[in-house]
Amino acid sequence: MLGVIHRAPEGPALLDQWLDAVSPAVVTLEFSNYGRRFREERGPAYRQRIEEVHNRLKRDNLPCYDNAVSMALSYVEMPFELAGALQYGRIHGAPVYLIDMDFFSYLRLREIGKLLDPENLERLLCEETSERNGYEHILARLYFEEGINTAAYTEEMAVRDEYMSHKIKVLMVRHRGQRLLHITGWRHLDDPRNFFAPLNPVKVFIYDQAVRI
Repeated sequence: MLGVIHRAPEGPALLDQWLDAVSPAVVTLEFSNYGRRFREERGPAYRQRIEEVHNRLKRDNLPCYDNAVSMALSYVEMPFELAGALQYGRIHGAPVYLIDMDFFSYLRLREIGKLLDPENLERLLCEETSERNGYEHILARLYFEEGINTAAYTEEMAVRDEYMSHKIKVLMVRHRGQRLLHITGWRHLDDPRNFFAPLNPVKVFIYDQAVRI
């Protein structure tokens, strides 16, 4: 299990390094097929809208924050985890399975049209937001380096982890004897309810350069 920080700028390069180091025959991903279809079908139009509003704000000399633009784009662009896994799969002939639940993706994305309508976008891009990636780095370092867990494990995470661990178990039977890599958000490595424990995974944080398999 490879734990990542979603949307981290250095994520793509680190993921490529780990994929090369682990050389999995099978890759699973904490991402849903619904989320992929949504971004493939609607992502380009939403990205164009975000860029048009961004350019108009700059043209009118109105305040516009880069981190707010990045946050808006993160809703509609393919995450680096998916892009990196698919590229690895194409090169090495490794199947890539998206095993997260469509239901929760649908709940998160069903209101995206309202969030990203031009009026809301102007307001969103003109508001300075906190650096979420930096906050995630702090929480992750506290957990991995100090053993301090300040990240809540929610009921939604439990439902999803139970679902994903079952799908991985099925895939391990199908691909018996082959190395499987599961790419997931770092918070899922904790596994407080032991959904993944019966699979005996090797758990690695993507920033840990001391571990190689």
